[in-house]
Amino acid sequence: MEILEIRMDHFGKFNGQSMAFHPGINVVYGDNETGKSTMRAFIRGMFFGIDRMRGRAAQQDEYSLRQPWENGSYYSGMLRFQSGNKVYRIERNFEKRDKEVRLICETEGRELDPEELSAFLNGMDETAFSNTVFFGGQSGETDDGLANAVRNGMINAGSSDLSGIDTAKAMEELKEERKNLERGKKQKVAAKIEKMQELSMKIDYVRQELEQLAKQETKQREQLKAMETEIREAGEAYNRDKEETEMGNTGTIAWKAGKIAMAVIAVAALAAALVVDDWQVRAGAVAVILMACLGVQLFGVRDQKQKDLLREQEAQLREQRMRQEYERQKAQYERQQRNAPRKERLLANLEWTANTRREKQVMLEELQEQQQMLKTQNGEVEEFEQKLSAIYLAMDTLSEVTTEIYQEYAERLNMRISEILSVITGGKYTGAYLDENFQVRVSTPQKLLSIWQISRGTMEQVYFVLRMACAEFLNPEDMLPLVLDDAFITYDDTRLEQTLRWLSLCGRQVLLFTCHRREQEILQRLYQ
Repeated sequence: MEILEIRMDHFGKFNGQSMAFHPGINVVYGDNETGKSTMRAFIRGMFFGIDRMRGRAAQQDEYSLRQPWENGSYYSGMLRFQSGNKVYRIERNFEKRDKEVRLICETEGRELDPEELSAFLNGMDETAFSNTVFFGGQSGETDDGLANAVRNGMINAGSSDLSGIDTAKAMEELKEERKNLERGKKQKVAAKIEKMQELSMKIDYVRQELEQLAKQETKQREQLKAMETEIREAGEAYNRDKEETEMGNTGTIAWKAGKIAMAVIAVAALAAALVVDDWQVRAGAVAVILMACLGVQLFGVRDQKQKDLLREQEAQLREQRMRQEYERQKAQYERQQRNAPRKERLLANLEWTANTRREKQVMLEELQEQQQMLKTQNGEVEEFEQKLSAIYLAMDTLSEVTTEIYQEYAERLNMRISEILSVITGGKYTGAYLDENFQVRVSTPQKLLSIWQISRGTMEQVYFVLRMACAEFLNPEDMLPLVLDDAFITYDDTRLEQTLRWLSLCGRQVLLFTCHRREQEILQRLYQ
């Protein structure tokens, strides 16, 4: 790809300015604050757009920084480029309320789907673009985006099954899913424990209620039994009074027995007088008969008096019994009046207590059944464990595959890094190597050094070489232009000349924005 022309209709300080470019190295010179960085940002924005951030970040984001100084509602531009034998044009409106991008093939005179722009960038996203062919400013140091892009490039080149997969993103998604599953598993286990504790508390509480209800029912039954005993004892006392009254009727039996005895003696004396002729005997018998008659009369009088007394006593007893019966009935009525509501309430309370205890017993059995079922339920936790096992397997598999492919392609990449570094350092540094964590080691004829053991200028050159080698790796066919903004500030003249010579031979279009004239002077010497 080669960029042919840009037109900044409304972008930053530019309003309708155009600039054309040619193959090879293009030097765009300008003092500070003449718009070089704005122009470089415009090129990136035409390829990838510029999004507005939110909140406080929006005050100093790229979108706000590059807004037009004039006619702020118009925020647009155009970029023409050539790919293969065809010329294309990108038209873009950056305004957040009216975003629009159009991709037009000028050669064929037709408009393409803007999504096809990614194909012209070899599938490179903005992060990979900014870590390879597009850089400048204070440091050429790369970030994790380059490592991810190279890994994905290696995966796509080494495995058709993983083609198009962002392995770093896939690994991050797997890790995130693992965290979510572990969190979900912990939540399920915690929820189960909490439920078990809740059921245990409920069971203990219901058991305590059952104990209280059993005690309450026992007490109510005892109260009811005491009340019935009190009523029964009152009835028994009444029956004893009645029996004692009836026993008083036996008082006249002795006088009746005396009358009978006197009558018997009189009859015996009369019989003796009739049988015996002796006048003495008869006289004695008459005397006995007279005495017996007196005795009968005496006993009869006493018996009559006793009868009269008994009748009077009976009348008194009847009256007394009537009064006692009245008092008993009155007391019983009063007792019934007192005990009837109490007994009724007691019976009602007893029934409620018994029913409640039965309900609580059923509730206790249900809770114990739930507790037992919960103890045996491990389905959800096992499901999480199965998913976690699958995630761990996927992570291990992806790691193994990427490691194997990286080892296969890393040697080629390291060889190219070493070749470029040797050229631009005049052979002082013969090699640079990337490990699987994208840590750089630099080799001299005497020693293998860490990136932090070399000078700042050499460090910048190593990062430049790393970017160039990775750009070649990611774009082996239709190579993208290099857009460099004051990328060689720390280079000495010798290293700069060696670097520019390499750039002139690399086969890429180079857009070099600089505030120094030495790049132009060196290039003029090289092309003489």
